Amino acid sequence: MAIVERSTWVVMNDGVRLDTTICAPVGEVPAGGWPSVLLIHGHGDTACKASCLPRARRLAERGYMSVAYSVRGQGASEGLCFHMGPRELFDLQDVIDWIFDQLPAHAERLAVAGSSQGGWHSYMAAAHHPRVATVVPENIFTDYAEFGVMNGCLNRWFFARTMRRRILSAGFQDLARTWALSGEWDVLQEWLRDRSPELFVERIRCPVFILHGWHDVGMPPNQALSMYDKLRVPKKLYLGGGGHDGQDDPGAQALRESLVDRWLDHWLKGEENGIMDEAPVTCAVRPGWDHVELASADADTTVHRWFLQRPAPLENGHLSWASPTSTAVPSNIANTPIDTRYDLRAALHDDLLGVAAALTREECVFDSAPLERDMVVAGAPRFKLHLLPNRPAVQIHCELYDVAPDMGKTDHGRLISRGHQGTHVAAAGTHLQFEFDGAAICYRLAAGHRLRLVVSNYNTTFAYPFFQNSCTRLFHEVDRSSSVEIPLRDV
Repeated sequence: MAIVERSTWVVMNDGVRLDTTICAPVGEVPAGGWPSVLLIHGHGDTACKASCLPRARRLAERGYMSVAYSVRGQGASEGLCFHMGPRELFDLQDVIDWIFDQLPAHAERLAVAGSSQGGWHSYMAAAHHPRVATVVPENIFTDYAEFGVMNGCLNRWFFARTMRRRILSAGFQDLARTWALSGEWDVLQEWLRDRSPELFVERIRCPVFILHGWHDVGMPPNQALSMYDKLRVPKKLYLGGGGHDGQDDPGAQALRESLVDRWLDHWLKGEENGIMDEAPVTCAVRPGWDHVELASADADTTVHRWFLQRPAPLENGHLSWASPTSTAVPSNIANTPIDTRYDLRAALHDDLLGVAAALTREECVFDSAPLERDMVVAGAPRFKLHLLPNRPAVQIHCELYDVAPDMGKTDHGRLISRGHQGTHVAAAGTHLQFEFDGAAICYRLAAGHRLRLVVSNYNTTFAYPFFQNSCTRLFHEVDRSSSVEIPLRDV
């Protein structure tokens, strides 16, 4: 279908102009107006409406009027960016009203879609504009307090990416770094909390299609699963390819696009294409890209518990189905600065490039016996660790790997999931228990492979390390056990 494209300025209620493009099919406007899609781009150095235009043109070729605008302070739009705050919400409402008032849009057939920052706008449109017919949020957190400080640790992706974007910030970037350095992490969390989509889930009345990448480094899919469970509207969930820095596959990409097209066709064009008769959850099983449909994200799963056991010093420990029955020598996880001049301020400045040379990474490794049958990890592993720190500042990371039979003791294999927890208020010399989730995943384990758990003092993929010198004991014995719980289902 031939399309026409034009650009214009949309004026907000404070006078700021947003750079906007409209793509529409050529031809007579249908009775009632065009079914329409508002697209919002992600948050980034060069992010603007241009990243949405290929999608906008494709939708116009499929019979939709599509609108894409650059968020204030980004691209050519005027104003300063408040980082998905109230001002951006007011702009979103103004743009939606402008579409209905100034464009030939059908009054009951407008969708809002986008990834990352655009995913936040999609949720907010559903919660704060009653005329939106459906939304398609992709790859976005729903609890923003956790986005800034996740499980007691400063989130690397938030500071190294979101707070370092070269956008026209209204000042929040400087505030966030000031609070990080001063230790006022609770202030940062409170500042972020009120823009969390999950706070408004009860206000959402329109159908929602959530998409999220399994390997989204910046925003693991756990919150997408939680948000899906909380919604009480017609809904669908896709978990698989894509996401921030995530892996993808052409087949997974094509499937996502097809599912979204059919979702929009059903809710905006009224097509009975079977999308609502299918299982509500579609997920890719890793490794590889075999897709399965499920009645729910945790369908037919059983939680299995492996206990950490260490038979002797200087050897890898064991992951065992059996709980410990005797006392054992604990493991030590030291946090040892090599260069005490390198600290959090330096790490925030150079995006953690100097961490490896300034801080020793120490690992405790635990291997399971070879698996007797194929199994699928379906959900988030939960790590339960019994610790004894000698300092108030404690940070622990867990990484779960799939180790093939031909891999050696030092080759960790293929990463399945990882998670972390930290605190600055532990009672030194007092026993402490950490319980935290790893990133959710759907992952096939082959018979003959082993699970490997690596427990470490830091992992800069997710979090800024603690730079204080400390030693934390990790226990794996009777009365002081440590374990990992993994939701599994048979193949």
